[in-house]
Amino acid sequence: MKRSKLRKGLRRQSKQKISVLQRKIWELCKQIIRKRYSNVCYTCGKTGLIGLNWHTGHLWAKGSLGAYLKYDLRVLRPQCYGCNIHRSGMGADFYRKMLKEIGQEKMDELERDRQKIVSAYDHYLKIYEEYKLLT
Repeated sequence: MKRSKLRKGLRRQSKQKISVLQRKIWELCKQIIRKRYSNVCYTCGKTGLIGLNWHTGHLWAKGSLGAYLKYDLRVLRPQCYGCNIHRSGMGADFYRKMLKEIGQEKMDELERDRQKIVSAYDHYLKIYEEYKLLT
């Protein structure tokens, strides 16, 4: 077994309430995105994504997003491992395709939403309940 796979399974996970909630939300996000979109990489077009090669990528880096957009379905799309990990999400291509898909007005709305500040835990509880209904 590769060392990276072994390490990932053994890594300690936080038991803080917010961390547990975030992991649950992320699992729901992945399920919803896989139902909504086909198994084709949004950025490079690679087809037949399965298993570890089928990632859920963000329009902007997850670490740069506040609680309001971190798990927002509007900024999530399927990506292959290569685009999401090795090419850091292919941000420019992702942005260009999103702009073409949803238009400038919706992109401007997402840009404004990047500035929104919310109570993370309360927001996560709300979207967790919403996303459970979508799965």
